[in-house]
Amino acid sequence: MARAERVIQLQQASRSYAAGQMAVHALDGVDWDVAAGESWAILGASGSGKSTLLNVVGCLDRLSAGDYLLLGENVRDLDDDQLSDVRLNRFGFIFQSFNLVSQLTVLENIEMPLYYAGMDGARARERSRHLAALVGLDARGHHRPSELSGGQQQRVAIARALSNDPPILLADEPTGNLDSTTGGQILDLLHSLSDQGKTLIVVTHDQNIAIHMSRRLYLRDGRVVPTEQELL
Repeated sequence: MARAERVIQLQQASRSYAAGQMAVHALDGVDWDVAAGESWAILGASGSGKSTLLNVVGCLDRLSAGDYLLLGENVRDLDDDQLSDVRLNRFGFIFQSFNLVSQLTVLENIEMPLYYAGMDGARARERSRHLAALVGLDARGHHRPSELSGGQQQRVAIARALSNDPPILLADEPTGNLDSTTGGQILDLLHSLSDQGKTLIVVTHDQNIAIHMSRRLYLRDGRVVPTEQELL
C-alpha cells in the first residue's frame, strides 16, 4: 500500500542558539517525513531537542538552517503574519501545563481560536459546545479551570486544539501532569482523534505512550538516532 501524502518534511533541519561565546545545536541536521494520519512519538533524554523540534514543526520557532516543507510549502519563505495563519489553521497545540485562561469558562477557552479566526459568536458557541461534548465535558461548559480536575483541564485543552479542525495535532508531554489512569484516558482520546484521520505528534518520555503510536523518532543531542538502543 502506498504511503499517504507527506504533510511534514524536514531536510537537514538545524536550530542553534547562542550561549555566551558558544553555539548550542538544539537540532543538528534532522531529516524527517511525516505522512497524513500517522501518529508519532518523539523520544529522547532531557536536552535532546524534542521540544525544539516540536516548536519548529508548529511554526513557533524558525530553523537556523535547512528546510521545512509543510504540505509542500517551504516554511522558510513565510513572513510572521503568514506563520500566524499557519499556526491558527494547520495546528492544534496541547501542552503539559494545559495553558488555559483562568478567567474564562470551558466554552470560552474552547472558543478562543475561533475568535481569532473571525468566526461569528453564535457559530463559535455552537462549535465550542459540540467540542465540549466530544471530550465529555458538556455538563461543565460554564465552569472555570480552577473548578476542574487535571484530566478535565487537559480535555478542555484538546477541545480547544480541535476548534479550527486542524489536520495536525502537536502534544508536548500531554499526560505529564496526570495520574496513570487519567493519562490513559487522555491517550485514548488522542488515539481516537488519530483514528479519525488527524496527524498526531507527541513529545514524551513515557514508553507506554510511545509504543501505542504508529511510529517513533529518537533524538540524542539534536540528531536522529536509528533506534531506542542508540539512546542508551
